[in-house]
Amino acid sequence: MKSRKIIFLSFIIGLTACQSAEHSDHKQDSSGYITSGKQKNIDSAFLVVPGKSIGEISLGENMTEVGKKLGRPDAGDAAMGKAWGIWYSKDSTDGQKNELAVYSSYRDTSMMIKEVKQIRITSAQFKTRNGLTTGGPEADAKSKFPAIDLVSSYLNQNKDTVTVYDSRQDGIGFEFLKGKSISITVHPVNQSVNGTYLTLHPEWKLIE
Repeated sequence: MKSRKIIFLSFIIGLTACQSAEHSDHKQDSSGYITSGKQKNIDSAFLVVPGKSIGEISLGENMTEVGKKLGRPDAGDAAMGKAWGIWYSKDSTDGQKNELAVYSSYRDTSMMIKEVKQIRITSAQFKTRNGLTTGGPEADAKSKFPAIDLVSSYLNQNKDTVTVYDSRQDGIGFEFLKGKSISITVHPVNQSVNGTYLTLHPEWKLIE
């Protein structure tokens, strides 16, 4: 378990990203997406699977198990049995820490178990099977997930506009700043990326 935690959190302590093999033929991956040209075989510790998981954290997972993998969160917000837990990268070489955020709430009315409802990542080490990661242009996300739609826009703390796009049918959402992706969020299929009671960034102002 300790070694698995080290692998999953390697982006936090600034280790080198996983090595990737490349293939030049067209093929369909296990998630059902068609890829062409060079396809990367991504280490499971850094794999983003829409509607399912990011790395070793999965939707529906017991938050007790998440705590064993990640330790205590560095920040967060909680209310009415719902919560965001945020873990920050220790690598600040680019002047900005990457973050992993997990949204959770009670699994059922027994209010005994809290489970993962959404997972959000900002690190470019994490990728979908078709190679999509943060830092890329908006057009790249739209070409690989054609079903994404604009769901909201915000002014962040610097008065810059952040747009939020979501592909409900795939279970994946994106935030864009100045035309580039700044985060990827995995959520249940056919649910909205905005369907949370708590706002991850309360300092952001919704543009009506």
